[in-house]
Amino acid sequence: MFVHPSSHAFEPFKYTTLEDLKNELKRLSIPLPISSFTENLSEAIQSKHLIIPNRLSIQPMEGFDANLNGSPSDLTFRRYKRYAKGGVGLIWFEATAISEDCRSNDHQLVLSEDNVNDFKQLTSLIRDQCDRNLELLGFKNRCCLILQLNHSGRYSKRNGNKYPIRAYHSDELDSAISVKRKDGVIISDDELKEIEEIWVRKAILAKESGFDGVDIKACHGYLISELLSSFHRENSKYGGYSLENRSKLFLDIVTQLQNKFRKDSDFLITSRVGVYDGIPYPTGFGVKSIVNDNFPASIDLEEPVELINKLYDLDVKLINITAGNPHYKGHITRPYDVPVKGGKLPKEHPLFSAYRIIYLTSVIKSLVPHDMIIVGSGYSYFRQFAGNLASGVIQKGMVDICGFGRMSFANPEFAKQIFQGKTIDKTKSCISCSKCSQFMREGKSTGCAVRDPEYRNKE
Repeated sequence: MFVHPSSHAFEPFKYTTLEDLKNELKRLSIPLPISSFTENLSEAIQSKHLIIPNRLSIQPMEGFDANLNGSPSDLTFRRYKRYAKGGVGLIWFEATAISEDCRSNDHQLVLSEDNVNDFKQLTSLIRDQCDRNLELLGFKNRCCLILQLNHSGRYSKRNGNKYPIRAYHSDELDSAISVKRKDGVIISDDELKEIEEIWVRKAILAKESGFDGVDIKACHGYLISELLSSFHRENSKYGGYSLENRSKLFLDIVTQLQNKFRKDSDFLITSRVGVYDGIPYPTGFGVKSIVNDNFPASIDLEEPVELINKLYDLDVKLINITAGNPHYKGHITRPYDVPVKGGKLPKEHPLFSAYRIIYLTSVIKSLVPHDMIIVGSGYSYFRQFAGNLASGVIQKGMVDICGFGRMSFANPEFAKQIFQGKTIDKTKSCISCSKCSQFMREGKSTGCAVRDPEYRNKE
């Protein structure tokens, strides 16, 4: 059982040896397994008919560097070529908008009939480079490429201006991004049905583009995620007390896609699911129905587990788990040492923030069918010791694949460093400084201002 860590105040990362980290975890009573044995990260794992070569993954991190028509730019190609050289078995491509009307940034990727050939060029190049580098590292199976498709919902922008497309009103969520109730719209049931058809069409394009699978994004407060918490969306087929209604758009999209790809079992339908928003009821998913609960809210995974089991029944066998809403209070999603400009340090120790998401993932793993492959989040905060943690949680059966987001910006070759030297290079690691998050918040192209020369002078 996860106990909220109110007794331990914030402290920055200060651990110079693996023993330092182990001792701090012991002092804080955080039961995270740390292993000096990392060879298990080289093991392959099979999802349906697709074999993923190893247990490390690039997580979907928006670069906001696409051309205005949504196609990948030279800078996009540069990022993914860096990932492809890094040795991971799974590259989970960033949130790509299903239409120009629901982007969170004018330079977010958008997949369309007009630019599908540009995406084909990207996947062909990345697959070739990734496979060649995996072969050099001794892996026999080809890399897996997943495309995340998203509707930005409340966080949509049009012509550079905020235009929230909400599932329901929330003054608290509006305040977090400095919009007013009169801004944007509440999306209608008819519009949600239209979006379902668009989503299905774009997923078909993703397959045509050369991806191995598509992620129907359901996390971090975007449209499908917000619908999962739409308890007070009234008179709607997509909201209210019933999880069946709140998950309707999500599951209808998955059902349509599984029907269309039934004869092509090699193409994966998957999702990155936010299992715990942290925002108190009735605005958060995965929280207890307690009126006037404090943030972070009390955890209740009954509905998230029910949802993932429904996905399993629809033949979804690969799920990426995350938590929180980074637009609201980002430390639930990605613990940090330094907040974004104007932000505040959280009241909890960041090791507890990191442990929460790993703990939630392990609970999900224990409550869903054993052949559901679970990708976990939250490892970048552990810097040069992240491989030791990844090895430990996999040994314990807490997760199947460990995903890295911010680390991939700072050090895209983290996997190769683990496979060749058993540890991540400390001098190249992410230092959780929030500068990449600040770039995102400011609408700039996103990368590591500390480790990557391309972004060092963009602050």
